[in-house]
Amino acid sequence: MGTIVVQFESDVVRARNLASLLAQEINFDKTTCIRIGTAVSELSRNIIEHAGNGTIEFMLAERGRKSPGLIIVFKDKGKGIKDLDLIKSGNYQSKNGMGVGLSGSQRLMDDFDIKTGTETGTVITTAKWLPSYSKQIESKRILKIKEAFEKTIERGDTSMVDTINSQNNELVFLLRKLQERNDEIETMNQELEETNKGVVALNRELEDKAIAIEKAKQEAIQANKAKSEFLANMSHEIRTPMNAILGFAEIMESKIEDDALKQYASAISSSGSALLNIINDILDLSKIEAGKTELKYHAVKLQSLLNEVGQIFKHKADEKQIEFIVEVNETVPGTIVIDDVRLRQILINLVGNAIKFTESGFVKLKVEQETTAGNQEKHNLHFTVQDSGIGIDKDQQQLIFGAFEQQKNQNINKYGGTGLGLTITKRLVDMMNGTIWVESESGNGSTFHVILKSVEEGKLDETKEKQTKTNANLNFDPATILIVDDISTNRKLVKTFLKDFNFNVNSARNGEEAINATKEINPDVILMDIKMPVMDGFTATKLLKNDPKYKHIPIIAFTASALKEEIEKILNSDFDGYLQKPFTRKKIVNELAKVLKHSVKDEETQQAKEPANSDTIVEKNEPIALTEFLNTLNNELYTQWNTVKDTFILNEINGFATNCLNTGEKHNAKQLIDWSNKIQKQIVNLDMEHLPVTIKEFDNIRQMFNATKN
Repeated sequence: MGTIVVQFESDVVRARNLASLLAQEINFDKTTCIRIGTAVSELSRNIIEHAGNGTIEFMLAERGRKSPGLIIVFKDKGKGIKDLDLIKSGNYQSKNGMGVGLSGSQRLMDDFDIKTGTETGTVITTAKWLPSYSKQIESKRILKIKEAFEKTIERGDTSMVDTINSQNNELVFLLRKLQERNDEIETMNQELEETNKGVVALNRELEDKAIAIEKAKQEAIQANKAKSEFLANMSHEIRTPMNAILGFAEIMESKIEDDALKQYASAISSSGSALLNIINDILDLSKIEAGKTELKYHAVKLQSLLNEVGQIFKHKADEKQIEFIVEVNETVPGTIVIDDVRLRQILINLVGNAIKFTESGFVKLKVEQETTAGNQEKHNLHFTVQDSGIGIDKDQQQLIFGAFEQQKNQNINKYGGTGLGLTITKRLVDMMNGTIWVESESGNGSTFHVILKSVEEGKLDETKEKQTKTNANLNFDPATILIVDDISTNRKLVKTFLKDFNFNVNSARNGEEAINATKEINPDVILMDIKMPVMDGFTATKLLKNDPKYKHIPIIAFTASALKEEIEKILNSDFDGYLQKPFTRKKIVNELAKVLKHSVKDEETQQAKEPANSDTIVEKNEPIALTEFLNTLNNELYTQWNTVKDTFILNEINGFATNCLNTGEKHNAKQLIDWSNKIQKQIVNLDMEHLPVTIKEFDNIRQMFNATKN
């Protein structure tokens, strides 16, 4: 576009004006024009101050992206610029301000290049580019701009007045921009002030919410405490009368000979047990929610556990004419390390539901396994419970796992239930590192899936001590027993349980009476209830154990509470034993056997030495055909007994007991009938403590009948 010589201060003003005019011609905005002019002023002044004179070349150019722009080159023949790196860093200070001019101009321009030397002088090349979206300048317009620019250079500078006016206009423009910027800053300050007010308000709101959350937390803690207290009281208040109901029902069953009355007593026991199961469900859910349920893992024979579950529901399935199938894949380990109580609870809930909601067809319990990657001793066990029942609607399949939830429109009168079974099942599965889900369609049955992950193979301890004799074979030395309970039926029940033993049984209604009675009769053992008026069991026990005269007396706690906290408190106190209501005669006798002197009858030897007579074996009014009966007893039944006593499969044991019952009824053999009823009841109640002993009694009964023949 053209070149001018810079030597005087007026040349600096002229160069500035020319640069601004040229920038305007190629459509730079007003602010950018001022910046270009300012950079040219600084660099022109540097030429004069540093080298005395030099030239400025003005050019139009295009970048590679086709963006037009202005290039200005400053040349001088001076001695070069010293300390260039220091100047570029912005840390250089000089009296004539050259460093400030260079660094400031560099910031105002897009491109900035300096070449300097003592022999060649200094060349500074600068560039300012229009945005990349700007239109290219037409060739004709470039020629016109060049022509006008050259004429402007030839005419020389405009008058000083025009220069001053131009600079004044630029100053006014800058002041206006400054005012606008000041207004923007003021607006921003106001916005910041409003924001600050909002932040203060938000902080206050957050503080209020934090206070509300803390209050809600404390209320939740109090509510949870109240719930725990309610459950503890409910457990105690319900289990206390249940102790009498189930206890006296047990006594009635053992004493009544009339079959109809015996069934009534059995119904009382069954209904009481069902009510107790509902209470246990509620307490189980509460414990799980509070994180107080602990899993107890040990080696378990899986097939035996499944057989137990199958045996529990066999009668109900037969009654409804449903095919009940238990299928175990051959790859499933025989023994696993698991909490068998909780696994049994899961399967009983699922199978029980399947049978409840199936009127015809089948229920199938199946177990498969998958070996986990890299570990042949850990397996993912896949349990499925499939049925051909009423099914579950799609929109109900997640709902049924919620607490107290049941399928919508379910017939409560027909199916009953609390809606807790599946909730407890899911919580237990989660605790055991498993997953549970259901596949079902309304009217087409359901399949519940449970996968327990990383289950270890186990090994049973074959050296475990065999089951001990039942407490029916215990002979106690004479002893004085003190029963302490505020409920009269409970005191009467314990006395009835113990009447066949050589005990002197006394009673007291509270802790205070217990202390007075202890001083009077000096009992050999005290059965101490926990919650009583006047003085509770904890206080009375502590006072007795702190007295040197009575601290030797064993005190057995018996309570209706089922909460872990109270049981732990009992176990960590001064008590010598613990019984939970409702308890059976066997449990209380076993507990007494731990603290009282006793002996065990050698029943097998006694029975072998004392041949039975026909009056003790058969009904007098209907003698048996001994030859036929003993042939069945010594061959068919004895062979079957030798099998079941070793395999110990509940389903086979029940079948064997049924055969014995049929044979006993056919030949009117009372002992065989009673033994068959006894073993079938133990199977239904899963009384694994006494079942092995009862099975062994068959051979004693067989020998008794054989002795009759002689």
